[in-house]
Amino acid sequence: MSGPHVFLSRSEPLGCTCSCWPARRAMEELLHQEGCEPVVVDRESLVPGQDWMAAISDGMGSAHGMLLIVSDHALRSEHVQNELAMAELRNRHDGFPVILLMLPEVTLDALEKSGLGSLSPHRRQMVEWPGKDDLEAVRHDIRPQLDLMRAESTGAKVHHRVVHHLREVDAESLSRAGATLGVPLETLSPLMRHRLASGLLAERPSEPEADPLRAALTELLPLSGPDASRELIQLSVTHARVPLAEAARMRGVLGAGSPRVAVLPALSMDTARRYIHRASELPLPWDHFVVPLTAGTGVLADLVERIGEALREEFDIHDEETLREHEHDFGPVVVIIPHPPDADLVRALDTAYPGGLLFLFVVDGELLGATGTHTRLEGLPAWREEEMNRTVRRFVRRYGTTASN
Repeated sequence: MSGPHVFLSRSEPLGCTCSCWPARRAMEELLHQEGCEPVVVDRESLVPGQDWMAAISDGMGSAHGMLLIVSDHALRSEHVQNELAMAELRNRHDGFPVILLMLPEVTLDALEKSGLGSLSPHRRQMVEWPGKDDLEAVRHDIRPQLDLMRAESTGAKVHHRVVHHLREVDAESLSRAGATLGVPLETLSPLMRHRLASGLLAERPSEPEADPLRAALTELLPLSGPDASRELIQLSVTHARVPLAEAARMRGVLGAGSPRVAVLPALSMDTARRYIHRASELPLPWDHFVVPLTAGTGVLADLVERIGEALREEFDIHDEETLREHEHDFGPVVVIIPHPPDADLVRALDTAYPGGLLFLFVVDGELLGATGTHTRLEGLPAWREEEMNRTVRRFVRRYGTTASN
């Protein structure tokens, strides 16, 4: 993925002899050096027939932040006032970063009395322009904001969900949790939340004593509601404990042809659910349900029938077409079967459901034996598996339930 897009708001009349043109050129170069993409709307960038305001709106819509070069011309520019108004609206909605680069010819008093002052620019980061030959101070001052834009531009939905939950946590708790996880401290609170989210979601095997993930969650919880607390617990523990490589192998089953079968050595169905959640890479796990095998004759036909009933009653899936639609929209439905994947069983399931499902067989590792050609996941050592599930149970019991639960 390309770096963050930074909307460059400015006003430079042709032939101007002040600092605005050197500042623009230098900031474009600095942004390129930092791996960012400057978004510049001017006469040269317009396509034939394109409206100026439409171009500005499109540019702001694609940007992850804004850098405003505050010159005398910008103070009087209607376009700059409109751009800052758009940025303020986005900032109130999703924390859109705005950086003000103050040129030497502009005083703070002039800025506050201008059309830009009515939009409270003093609440934004202000950086002094030292001249084109001394950009390191500017680079140092704006780099945290650029790091924030990089974090905002990532497409990981789970990461952004955790950041959303951390918005209500006070700065001191964020700092203590970050220190516990070894996350670099950051005075810019939004960036600290992104870094802490990455720390919570990083693969982190459990420690027998003084586990940093559990200590960090204790600092951050409870959130304002039990649902939010429960989700933060489940996402953090699942991503920290289930190996990323195993989640990737499980996703790989989806593109490996038929039959789509994975085998997980585990003692608990909760473990299977956490593997499914980790593999989904979403705040909500793929839809899934457990179908135990019953003893007696007609086992295969009975299993196929019970899967069909669950698909109809729980997910409103009635045929192969709606099953494929469901996978396209939400991911596969995972059928958890606590039984070894013998050949006749797999053959019967594949014949009845050639697409849309992923079959996850869960077997005690000591009893697993051969699995055929199916993808066999590594599973966790028994004590790590129990720690993962126990941590979720204990933290949810304390922070993710209400009195009525």
